[in-house]
Amino acid sequence: MGVEADASALLTFASGLVTRQRIAELLLAAWHWLPVRGQVLVVVLVLAQLYWVRWFFVYYIRAPIALYTKSSTPRDQTRTLDPAYPEPIDDELLHYLEANESRLAAMGFCEPHRTTNLRTYPLTLVASSMEHPEHGDHVIVIGCRPPRDASERDASSIAFDSEFVDGVRLVTSNVRTLRYWPEAPFIDHVRLPDVANVTELYRIHQRRVAKRAAKVKQKKITRGRTAEQRLVFAKRRHLDLHKHLVRCRYWRRAPGGLRFTIRGAVFSAWRHVFPWRSIDQWWLRRRARDTTRLA
Repeated sequence: MGVEADASALLTFASGLVTRQRIAELLLAAWHWLPVRGQVLVVVLVLAQLYWVRWFFVYYIRAPIALYTKSSTPRDQTRTLDPAYPEPIDDELLHYLEANESRLAAMGFCEPHRTTNLRTYPLTLVASSMEHPEHGDHVIVIGCRPPRDASERDASSIAFDSEFVDGVRLVTSNVRTLRYWPEAPFIDHVRLPDVANVTELYRIHQRRVAKRAAKVKQKKITRGRTAEQRLVFAKRRHLDLHKHLVRCRYWRRAPGGLRFTIRGAVFSAWRHVFPWRSIDQWWLRRRARDTTRLA
């Protein structure tokens, strides 16, 4: 009985002592008690937390709102670059296109068709498509010099694709830019950003095509014989992507083009930041590693 009374009195005394002390005074006393190194560590931790709060607000809250209210995709304005009337192209991009077109021609691809959607010179975004008349494969070489404030500094890429009679399209590329999610269900796309050699990239693509062609017959890709038909082919590919993004509620149709939905604005902003970008890149690297091992 006496022990319980003593414990009750001790708890009453402790609680009274705490209530009489202000929290600010306790924190100040703890601050003065810390050594200099401890005080520096606390300051660094507080500044780091403030940085993460700002980072979270910018990328997780402000960016989706800005995309939803301001960002829009205009109607497809892709046009053919007529070789009879050459237009000025960025020197680095032109060298990239010509070098890869010559390598692809040596591999059996033919008749490059260059397109762009820009009207300002020099052109900083040009695509060149070619087809393989024997194997039925298609390739597109994209030369792109992004603006200085872009998150991706190297946007140029090469993508091989093949179609099958069941509607599936097999794509093998060295694209480095972030992908849209979810991807179209009829496209099996493997990204190998570390494979810069176009010959090696096509060899890996042929292995993937041969493996699937053992079960499903391959269908030859033809862009058409004239520049107008090839331009329609390119625009049809763009339209397929736009339809998929509208179907999965990433974009919505609006006067003058397409605009983000709330879901699309959130996905588009969050795919650039941790942890979603790390998870997506891990998955893509895993697929690339398995594909390279197969080849």
